[in-house]
Amino acid sequence: MQAQTLRPDLRNPSIWTASGIHAEPLDDVKYPGIRFNETTQGGLYILNQPEFSEGSIEFDLRGRNQLQKSFVGLAFHIQNDSVYDAIYFRPFNFRPEDTSRQSRAVQYISSPKNHWFTLRTAFPGKYENKVQPVPDPDGWFHVRIEVAGQEVKVYVNNSEMPSLSVTKLSSTTSGRLGLWVGNQSDAGFANLEISPFKKMNAVPYGNNKDAGSYCQVGDARIYYEVYGQGSPIVLLHGGVYGYIDEFKPLIERLAAHFQVICIGTRGHGKSEMGRLPFTWAQRANDAYQVIRAVSNEKTTVIGFSDGAYTAYKLAALYPQAVNKIVAIGAGDFPKNSKREKFNYNPELLMRDAANFFKSRLALMPEPNRWDECLQGLNHLYNNETLSKETFQQITCPTLLVAGDQDQYHRPEDLVNVARYIPESQLCIINGCDHVVFYCNFPMFWESIRTFINSGKLP
Repeated sequence: MQAQTLRPDLRNPSIWTASGIHAEPLDDVKYPGIRFNETTQGGLYILNQPEFSEGSIEFDLRGRNQLQKSFVGLAFHIQNDSVYDAIYFRPFNFRPEDTSRQSRAVQYISSPKNHWFTLRTAFPGKYENKVQPVPDPDGWFHVRIEVAGQEVKVYVNNSEMPSLSVTKLSSTTSGRLGLWVGNQSDAGFANLEISPFKKMNAVPYGNNKDAGSYCQVGDARIYYEVYGQGSPIVLLHGGVYGYIDEFKPLIERLAAHFQVICIGTRGHGKSEMGRLPFTWAQRANDAYQVIRAVSNEKTTVIGFSDGAYTAYKLAALYPQAVNKIVAIGAGDFPKNSKREKFNYNPELLMRDAANFFKSRLALMPEPNRWDECLQGLNHLYNNETLSKETFQQITCPTLLVAGDQDQYHRPEDLVNVARYIPESQLCIINGCDHVVFYCNFPMFWESIRTFINSGKLP
């Protein structure tokens, strides 16, 4: 269901911010809008308000049929002028003499890490496609972009079939909208309409007063939420960017058959930070205390990144509480291994995703300690090790899941873990990076569904 449709005036400069480009009014009865002249670098024309999360964005667009001089489209979930997702078109590839170029007519990118060249090299044909029906490369054509959660679909000239359908590569869930123009391009935009999807009774995962509780563990209150009934399943989220809400698709599916216990890690969301240094053993103890506050049964534990390392330690230290583990995106970290040195800080994160982290800070009981928390995480990631000494203590069935393009862990790092854990299985999903369940949720879901099924999951 859609909320009220917005029709921002493209020719009113007071509601837009230009970044790298200059807009001129376009006085056309049918296409009242704006035109961007050719620039060396291209840029964005950003709508100041409101922010956009999910919905449908429609507009008319005109580029030109000149090779390598027409890259035009729309950016969404903009955090700043370099961090955003975008859909853009190459009109010179609509009807090229070299028909092989038709498959490169519409493109998805996720700036700054996943531009067209990176995506084409790593995932050929996945994030670009031909446009159907084929528009006039020198004329106006109509675009509808639908964003629903992590799914993005692009329709052209009112076609019932999308020309492009992709899963977002970024973890942002909202941000500003902006018209997007590439290098050496000029373009016309008109008739912009924004129809946000109305979220009916949306569950505020991570900030749900009806499902949330606290457990006092040593020097910190740990926040958790419980959904559904049945045998327990624990969800342990990732670090820095991570929190309970990143598991929304999992919670909704699992809660129909299990009791789902979602735990907020120290310093994340509504959980307190405490005063002691962060360690994997501390995180495991936090999780164990929350589990026992809710259930006396053995539980299946699903952990992502940070949460996966916590799951490993939990199974090693508290085998009486763990039935199975699903560890996502967490490889072998032995002592003296070469690894990227982490240096998270508020300035860096606010530059990359200001709106996202403002929403995170609004949940924190001690937002003034965010920098202290990040320094604690840096120390944890840069100095703590977790390898065979822990893995060899794990006796429960364990499923290791990762993308073959994971920027933090090579597939062989997962293979090493599998060798150390006697009852382990390994699932490497092709074409996916660290956040594998955002990249290819259907394949991810099928792999873990089979593992934890016990006859309960469809």
